[in-house]
Amino acid sequence: MNTAIDQLLSKIRPKSTVILRTRGYYSVPELLNQYKTHVWCLVELHSGGYFHAATSLLDKVDQVQRSFLNKLEVSESTAFLDFNFAPTPLRRTIGILGLLHKRVLGQCHCSFEKLLPWYSQRFDTPRGSGHDKQLYGHWLEASQHRALYGRSIFSMVDIYNNLPQSVVDAKSISSFQHLLTDIVKERCRQQIPQWEFSFCRRTRTDVNGPIID
Repeated sequence: MNTAIDQLLSKIRPKSTVILRTRGYYSVPELLNQYKTHVWCLVELHSGGYFHAATSLLDKVDQVQRSFLNKLEVSESTAFLDFNFAPTPLRRTIGILGLLHKRVLGQCHCSFEKLLPWYSQRFDTPRGSGHDKQLYGHWLEASQHRALYGRSIFSMVDIYNNLPQSVVDAKSISSFQHLLTDIVKERCRQQIPQWEFSFCRRTRTDVNGPIID
């Protein structure tokens, strides 16, 4: 995983530097759009593959965008609220939740249906709380390497299962992710600490937190 992250960094760091060198010719919104076009596509191309990497490795990827904003003298909250320029951890997390929702909508490969079965297929009794589209994340089988499981896509099932009913009722992936983004924007406006890690299983920001309640 170290090698994979280093290869990614070798691609996105130079592009970020090149974009910053054009500051004298473009406005801040234009520079942010260039970053979205030339860097985000590389960062998110294999995000599902390195999603379970150690937090210290993911932070190296996240730092590239934070450094880019710092050099533009734009805060993460301003970039998010004014230019829809979401922090890297948030985009990564919402992307994985979008994958889970795609499975719920039946729009992904059939192998995902076997990998992520309905909660009702695993248990006779319904889950005591949450919406009506519950998935099973194989937590009973995770007897070893609990830290790795906690960083995996499977652990994100718990986050998905605790989303509001109105969110999981979204008929498309784009509308689903838009609703999640709106929730986080409201948290950002309220200056809730660590809003950029909303829905992130690693920090448990939203497990039993204000958004779920």
